[in-house]
Amino acid sequence: MYRVLVVDDEKIEREGIKFLLSREEGEFEISEASNGRQALEILRNEEIDILLTDIKMPHMDGLELAKKAKKEKEELQIVIFSGYNDFSFAQEAIRYGVKEYVLKPVDPDIFSETLEKVRSEIDKNKNRKIRDQKEQDFLQQYFLQNYIYTGKKEILEKAGEMINLDTWNQWHCAILVESSQNFFDTADENLAEDMRKELRRIFFYLNLNARQSLFLFNDVYCDYLLVANQLYTVMKRQYPGSFHLAVSRKFEGCEALPEIMTELEQQMEERFYHPENHVFSNEEEEYSHVDKAVQDSQLMQRISEDISRKDIQQLKVHFQCLTDKYKSSTQFSAMYIKFVFSNVIQALFEETQFSEERRLDKEIDRLYNCSDISQILQVTEENIREYENFLERSMSESRNEVAAVKNYIYQHYGEDLSLEMLAEKVYLSSGYLSFIFKKETGMNLNRFIRVFRMEKAKELLCSTNMKVAQVSEKVGFSNVSYFCRSFREYYGSSPESYRKGTGDDEENPKEI
Repeated sequence: MYRVLVVDDEKIEREGIKFLLSREEGEFEISEASNGRQALEILRNEEIDILLTDIKMPHMDGLELAKKAKKEKEELQIVIFSGYNDFSFAQEAIRYGVKEYVLKPVDPDIFSETLEKVRSEIDKNKNRKIRDQKEQDFLQQYFLQNYIYTGKKEILEKAGEMINLDTWNQWHCAILVESSQNFFDTADENLAEDMRKELRRIFFYLNLNARQSLFLFNDVYCDYLLVANQLYTVMKRQYPGSFHLAVSRKFEGCEALPEIMTELEQQMEERFYHPENHVFSNEEEEYSHVDKAVQDSQLMQRISEDISRKDIQQLKVHFQCLTDKYKSSTQFSAMYIKFVFSNVIQALFEETQFSEERRLDKEIDRLYNCSDISQILQVTEENIREYENFLERSMSESRNEVAAVKNYIYQHYGEDLSLEMLAEKVYLSSGYLSFIFKKETGMNLNRFIRVFRMEKAKELLCSTNMKVAQVSEKVGFSNVSYFCRSFREYYGSSPESYRKGTGDDEENPKEI
């Protein structure tokens, strides 16, 4: 589709040009103007690819229109028609960026030839823009994924030399989407664009792995929980499988992204304990809108679940919510506050006798003997710290399960692997396996699987003659295109280029 503006003060002339356009192959969306001023107004309010204008018109002639139009839209293609065989007109037109000059009466063959040149230039510019945009998108994805997982400042510095980081600093909220199956390696490449149309807003899309993608948004004043619910509704309606979404807190500056990603992954673990929920948001923002009488029961439920799955980070988050509510409040009785925090201590002891020196009845007595809120918090925090120490000591007992999971990945990396399936292999809950695996290895399970698959792919490319499609299948990618894209994002070059040694070799992709 080419959008054309025909400008001439004589209607019959405009009809003649429109007739010539109707004879050409392709689709044309045609607008008309009877003088230069009217034409300039249209150019400012509509997207126009080609300007076809007479040179002699009232109010503003074709040359002045061409001059002003080029200032407004540099890539606009302009063809000037003139009934005067005057070379001075052509010279001046060239100065204003007009590449084509056609004499009246217009010869249909010359018109067709001229239009073909103009369309060729438009197509070339569009292809260049698409190519440049794809290159920029790849660089952004390459650097961004490495930065959010490593948090290394040198990656930001290197990225700043090649891309404009101002766009990164405009992001204020992130939504992590996770699929129950390998959805993102087979998803349509237009997925992000389709979601933009559905949500009617702009975002940056980053595919993390076959099961996870990240959406980064610019708006500061926005209810992103509402956005996430809409995104979930759209994906549930259009795509197979089950989806869960985690909404980040508001943040300023791209330096916060690694911490934001860690928080999102922690929030996502809520799905194992609330399978009926599909959208999880930042706790403090979520609870600020909940009735206080209900809030305590909800917080205690979350705290009990945190303790059950031994997730100390989430336990601290939920306990902080409780602390913030009561440390400066005067509307609740002292007895009620002691009751609330005694529930936390009871939940700790219900899971296990985590200390030989501490007994539940003794700790409850200590709490009820407190004379102010600071003492109540101190007693409760002491017990949480002791529970954390207990988890650290018990981690050594869990190393066998982590080792078994890692060994299974080493032996079955070419198969469909998921947290739920691996947890069943070692008879643990998904949440607890996620916790101890991250604690032991320093990375979440999905990330570990992706890194190992990339390493195996590199090994196969360098040591065998297997085709890229065979390597893709061997390392667990059912979609070759997705494998190539993932490999390029991880190593900085395509599988073929890496094998030939002609790509941007990155022996250690995390060091940029």
